[in-house]
This record gives sequence, structure tokens and C-alpha cells, in this order.
Amino acid sequence: MASHTNENTELGKLKQKIAGLEKLEQQHKKVEAKLKTVNKQLQASENQLKAYNEQLRESEQKLNQQKEAAEQSREFAESIIDTIRQPLLVLDKNLRVITANQYFYKLFQVSPESTKGNLLYNLGKNQWDIPELKELLKKTLPEFSAVEDFEVEYQFETIGHKIMLLNARELLQKQGKERLILLAIEDVTKSRIYKKELERLNKELEIKAEELQQILYITTHDLRSPLVNIQGFTKEMEASLNDLKKLLEKMQIHPAEEKSLNTIMDEEIPEAIHYITSSTTKMDNLLKGLLSLSRLGRQKLTFRKLDMNRLMQQVLDDFEFEIGKNQVNIEVGNLPDCMGDDLQINQLFSNLIGNSLKFLKPEVPGEIVISGGRVENGCRFVVKDNGIGIPREYQEKIFGLFEKLDPKKPGIGLGMNVVKQVVEKHNGSIEMESELGKGMKFSIFIPD
Repeated sequence: MASHTNENTELGKLKQKIAGLEKLEQQHKKVEAKLKTVNKQLQASENQLKAYNEQLRESEQKLNQQKEAAEQSREFAESIIDTIRQPLLVLDKNLRVITANQYFYKLFQVSPESTKGNLLYNLGKNQWDIPELKELLKKTLPEFSAVEDFEVEYQFETIGHKIMLLNARELLQKQGKERLILLAIEDVTKSRIYKKELERLNKELEIKAEELQQILYITTHDLRSPLVNIQGFTKEMEASLNDLKKLLEKMQIHPAEEKSLNTIMDEEIPEAIHYITSSTTKMDNLLKGLLSLSRLGRQKLTFRKLDMNRLMQQVLDDFEFEIGKNQVNIEVGNLPDCMGDDLQINQLFSNLIGNSLKFLKPEVPGEIVISGGRVENGCRFVVKDNGIGIPREYQEKIFGLFEKLDPKKPGIGLGMNVVKQVVEKHNGSIEMESELGKGMKFSIFIPD
């Protein structure tokens, strides 16, 4: 009985141990399940962390790229600014210098260290403390309005007297960023000095030209008096020669002496008179041409709107006999009205058409074509003929004084020079195209 009781006791203990083991196993399984869950969570967290790290790496890479691009853009912009041969400043709203280009440092003899971060007015020992500049910036910069070609004239301590044009603009930046001002400085000192000198020289040239015109006018007038006397005395010589011939016809003269006298009376004296007459005629034409040039130079222009169709008809009417005599075909297109002096424009086209008529080809029917039209800021007229043309080597000389295409032709070589002067007095231009044997073409621009 006691043995049976002991067995039951041992069996109970064994069952308790088994139950404890089962409970422990269940707890182990729960812990193991929890560990698996934790491991899964850790794995997920690790994967998420890896993803975050990858995103962070990509963001860092993009940020570095953006920083590099921004640095390149800044260097690129600075290199452009430094290349510009004009002083440039970038200022903040308080007029402190953010940056400047190399040309600013060079022109105003200041260093980057003494410039960046300092007030504009304090630069270079306060040499930018300019009252006009202060007043300008005080009025315009609070509203960040643009400044265009504001002129400042100032005596700088280091670089002397300067005349400058200032231009200012706000630099566009992203919203929320500090507003900046770009100040461009153009040194126009030399150009203004050159301009004043040019104006002085032009004025002096005008005075000299006026004096020359007066001298030319007086000289030609003074020369005409003795010329008229020579022409008069020559006619008297011709009349006296005829009277002398009549007297000699009534006188009894030895045949040998008569022959000698006839040689003198019929050949030598008439030849001398011919040379005198020819020379005085040339001199007379020359003086008339010089007088015409003198009048052209002194004439005051009266600009008005010209009916060019009417004016051209007047010009052609003056050449009616010569046109008919040479059977020249004249073609005139519809011409635009232009602004000019009536008398001088008439003279211009008279000389051009007269020139074409003078140099026709005898073996070919003559033809002169006149056309015109409106162009930008004015009118262009063209006079074209089928005459003998001009050799290439002569074309540069045609508008010179006393230049003649054919010395045998009448005239003294002033006509084309007058054409050039009229065009220049109207602030226009003239161009010529020609080939020997293929005629001439003159293109004239008359501005509004």
C-alpha cells in the first residue's frame, strides 16, 4: 500500500513536470513567434532604412549637382561681367556693394577688398560721394525704378575729371530673396571731348568754307572785267583788220610786199586772234562755272515737297531741241514726290541728263530711262542711258573738279561735281554703275 502511494506521488510529480515542460514549450513558441514578428519588423525597418538611405543619397547627389550648377552659373556670370569693358556694380537695397567687375576696379583704381561690403558713397576715400548721384538714387531706388543715361560730371581725386552715364536696373531674383541693383557706368569723357573738338573744327571749317566762297566769288568777278576787255579788244582787232584790208586793196603795193602782207593779214593775225578768242572763251566758261559753284555754296536751301513729275518735265523741256536733234528716246516712270530745294534738284537732274545726251553712241539710237520710288526714309531716283559709258579707272574721278570724260567735248568738267554737291547738301547719296560701251546708271537717294 505504501509502495502504491509512492508510485502515485512520483507519477503526480512527473505529470507536473510534463505540464511544466508543456507550458514552457508553449511559452517558448510564443516567444519564438514574437521573435519572428520582431525579425520581420526589423527586416521591414531595415529595408525602409535602406530606402531612406538611398533617397538621402540621391537627394544629396542632386543637391551637390545643384550646388555645382549654381557655382558654375555664378562663375559664368562673373566671367561675363568681367569681360564687359564697362564698370558694373551690384548693390543691395542699402547701396552696399555686393560685387563689382574688374573694369570697375581698373578704371576707378580701387581693390575688391576695399569695395565689397562697403557703401557706394564710401568707396575710394569717399570719391563716390557725389551730390547728383545721391539725389538720383534717393528718388529712384526706393521704388526700384530704372535709371537710364543719367549724366554725372565730377572731379575724382584719383582719376581726375570724368563725365559718366549711369544706368541702373533691378536684378530679378526668386521671391523672398533680397532685392539687388545692377549699376552700369559708362565713361564718356573722351567721346564728349572729341565731340566738342569735332564741333569746333566743323565750325572752323564752315567759316573757312564761307571765306573761300567769298574769295572765289570776288576773284571770278574781278577776273571777268579784264576778260571782257580782252574779248572787246579782240573784236576791235578783227574790225581793224578788215578795215586795214580794205585800205590795202586801194593802195599800190609791190607784189613781193603784197604777198608778205597777205600772209600776215590772212594767216598770222587771224590765227593769233583765233587763239585769243578760243582762250578767252575757255576762260569765260571756267569763270561762269566757278561763279555757279560759288553761288551753289552760298545759296540757302529752301526745302519743300517737290512734284518730281512736273520738275522732270521742266528739265526735259529745256533739252527739247537736243533730244529731237539726236532722236533720243526718253522714258520717264511715275516719280514720287520728295523733299528738296526746287532750283538745286532741277540743276542736279539737268546735269545728269545733259551728261547722258553729251555722251551718246553715234551708231546706236540714244535712250535715257528715268525712274524712281519710295524707299526707307526717303526716295531713290535712277537715271540710266545706253551711251559710251565710263572706263573703270576713271569712275572714281568723275565727281571731281574739272574732270572731263572726253577733252574734245564742250564743258569744263564741273557738271558732275555740282551734282555731288547738291546731293550732299540734301544729306543724300549718289552711286554710279558703268562699263565702257554699255552706258551709265546713276542712283540718287534723297532723304525725307
